Amino acid sequence: MTSKPGRNDSCPCGSGLKYKRCCLNTNRAQNNPTTANTQDPALEETLTNIPYSADLGKLIAKHAAEFEALTKSFLNEGLDINAILDKLWTREKLKQMSTSDIIAKLNSMNINFDTDQFKKQVVEYVCASELAEDHYYSDIVAENPLDEDFVWHATTELWSRIMPDHYSAEMIDDMMQEGYECLERKCVDEAMEKWDNTWKMIKDIVPSDITSVEDADDFIPMTECINNWCQDFEMELHNAGNGNNTYFTKRIQFCHDLCQTFPDSDASIIHNMLRAEAESYASLGDITTADRLFKELTERFPYDVWGYIGWGDMYAFKHGVPNDYEKAREIYNRALLKCDCEIDVIKDRLESLEKDISES
Repeated sequence: MTSKPGRNDSCPCGSGLKYKRCCLNTNRAQNNPTTANTQDPALEETLTNIPYSADLGKLIAKHAAEFEALTKSFLNEGLDINAILDKLWTREKLKQMSTSDIIAKLNSMNINFDTDQFKKQVVEYVCASELAEDHYYSDIVAENPLDEDFVWHATTELWSRIMPDHYSAEMIDDMMQEGYECLERKCVDEAMEKWDNTWKMIKDIVPSDITSVEDADDFIPMTECINNWCQDFEMELHNAGNGNNTYFTKRIQFCHDLCQTFPDSDASIIHNMLRAEAESYASLGDITTADRLFKELTERFPYDVWGYIGWGDMYAFKHGVPNDYEKAREIYNRALLKCDCEIDVIKDRLESLEKDISES
């Protein structure tokens, strides 16, 4: 027997959308004609084509031009898109509601919300959406189909208020996205602080038997995968370090910690983190430690050219230490012997090196 998909599962039709954003309304309409008649066709189309976001206002702001064009097209059809969007429940709206009002709304939908019971439920889950699916949708009574979204948003918001120290996937996702938003506003210090907290939350929530970033991604479903985010964090720590050396120290700590926490991650991630760690020591002037780490890196990944490039560059071009052209040449030539890929990069390095030597 085929099980019914959850509201937040991928739709079985293959659209790539969540079930609740795709065929759920169609199936509901087929099974309950009276409910289908209460659904505005324009609204249903809007819900299907506008990407899901816990923060609709920020989504609209990010795609202002597209939203303006959509608004005009709706007006040409005699429809007010803003009135339609006002009917949607979003995290923004729930953040403006008091806890008692949120609970009262749930009770009005035949959901008997009990705070003590909720606390017991939370410790058994990672995602608020899964908790809501298992405990708060079976008895729901909603005159407006859109109120079903209220339940998920309410569970997410109440979790963050009632159990703030027991992190959920949604809480981690929020912190991660706030970091990206800070970077867009050029608030680097605030972004790095939020991402440092994101990393602490990830380590707190992921069980110790999960030893790869890829498995952690499966365990914590979020808007941005940890795989991509951790490499963004490493890169932004480097950028911040160019203006404040303390961020190179933070970069060393993060890269080392990630490799210790998720040692079975894809080799490309481990290599990038180990290389970043070595580069950061070099940027701080600790060439002895950097040299040792680069040597260990190239021994562990002898066919990855970028370890040799980082190592050779340390002696050839930067980091404020006296250039050791012979050391750089020896490292680059070692890469030519070991590696088959990115050979042109090594050759370019050698050409630049010879030019610098001739001009020195």
